[in-house]
Amino acid sequence: MGSVRQPLAEAFAECAGNWIAIDRATNEVVAAAPTPYALTADLRARQIKNVAVLRARDLAEPELVGLG
Repeated sequence: MGSVRQPLAEAFAECAGNWIAIDRATNEVVAAAPTPYALTADLRARQIKNVAVLRARDLAEPELVGLG
């Protein structure tokens, strides 16, 4: 049997307002940082690969719907 994947909504709730690196196989948050630059530096320093990088918006932030 394969591993159980965590719903992305849970990952977003855990790290609201941050940039997060999510393991592609399990959807677990591997790292989180306030900026994409800080997250990238952390991932490189720890030699973490095979992750998806996403922005977990805080529910208080406005949602971007379109670019114009």
